[in-house]
Amino acid sequence: MIDVDTVLYVGAGHCDAGGARFDETTHTWTVGDRCARLVIATDGVLPAEFASRADGLEPYLGVAVHGVPNYFLLTGPDTAAQKGYIAKCLDYLSRTDSTRIEVRSSAQQYFNDRSRGRTRRRGHYWRKLGRRIPSAFEVSRRDGEHDADDDVYDGPATVCIDDQSHGAHVRLTGRVDPIDGHYHWQGTIFDAQYDVKLPRDVIVEVGEGRAKGRLTERTPSAAYSVVGVGAPPFPLEEIEVEVPLL
Repeated sequence: MIDVDTVLYVGAGHCDAGGARFDETTHTWTVGDRCARLVIATDGVLPAEFASRADGLEPYLGVAVHGVPNYFLLTGPDTAAQKGYIAKCLDYLSRTDSTRIEVRSSAQQYFNDRSRGRTRRRGHYWRKLGRRIPSAFEVSRRDGEHDADDDVYDGPATVCIDDQSHGAHVRLTGRVDPIDGHYHWQGTIFDAQYDVKLPRDVIVEVGEGRAKGRLTERTPSAAYSVVGVGAPPFPLEEIEVEVPLL
């Protein structure tokens, strides 16, 4: 059995020389003769094989690129802040019992659109974004792995955007975060026949259930990713959910 490191620190040059491959089945990287859950490129460069996935965009916060899961970069100039942010991402991965983490394309695009011309970011900037990791990154587990605490709803719903209501088929799941005590839910809205600017606040209704959420990403298959915190729109079995004050 191959030993799997939790985090492997490498330079992209080493990745190119030894070969770098991400296995979507096991959610692990193989770099040369090393196998790791996550890779951090200390030189801030993607391996040549994956460079095209940046699609001309700067890495999100200088640390992550959509399409390259479980891979983080240190691009500077504030590498200390970037290391702290990456540590929070790894903590979020651990707290959610997940094995795969990837920045959403919408988060990376939004960062590129808003960050032009900014040269300095202070500590409060990083602290604020650290609290938004669940909406900026998508996490998942290896195929076949489930948690008894997870709730899944797969069925019809209504998505309310401004004054418009849209029927939809959704697949939603969620769990109580053991750290903040809140219920975090997320999922996919399928076959959405409408275009909206992202991110976008919405209301999702399932039967008599109703909850505020946020559309974060549009997929090539005409679906939207949605996330929310607090009581979800779908029914839960007996469970105590702490709803944050707005």
